[in-house]
Amino acid sequence: MVSDGAGFGVASGSDGEGFTAEQLRFSQKDARNLSLLCVGALVVCIGMAVFVFTSVPWETRMPYDGKYNRSGSGIPMQIALLPVLVPILGMWRASRRLEKSPRTKAGRIRIYILLAVFVIVCMIAQWTMSEEILVAGGYLPE
Repeated sequence: MVSDGAGFGVASGSDGEGFTAEQLRFSQKDARNLSLLCVGALVVCIGMAVFVFTSVPWETRMPYDGKYNRSGSGIPMQIALLPVLVPILGMWRASRRLEKSPRTKAGRIRIYILLAVFVIVCMIAQWTMSEEILVAGGYLPE
């Protein structure tokens, strides 16, 4: 028999059932703030990608000499810039939902710190890939 969590104090994430008014307010505030953080990072990463796409020739490839490079031609720049956007989109989607159970203050602070670090790492990865493509495309000097 499958239990829907009724009777165990589990709150419904969609309507806030089982939350106190203060917990619901904090959950909505966290969802909004974390969503804004992810959207900001997404805009920055898309801006970097657009700048790179418009600044270097379309056929520019990332230099790559690894063991999986059988053709010796490298990675297309369009493929190199897109993977960073996927985890940021995933985090944005996850942060838009209300919490399914109330969090402690320490748990809320931990989520803010972890998501901020994750977003910064993604933006640094995008910056590094963009810089390498700009060098490979001749826009920046080596």
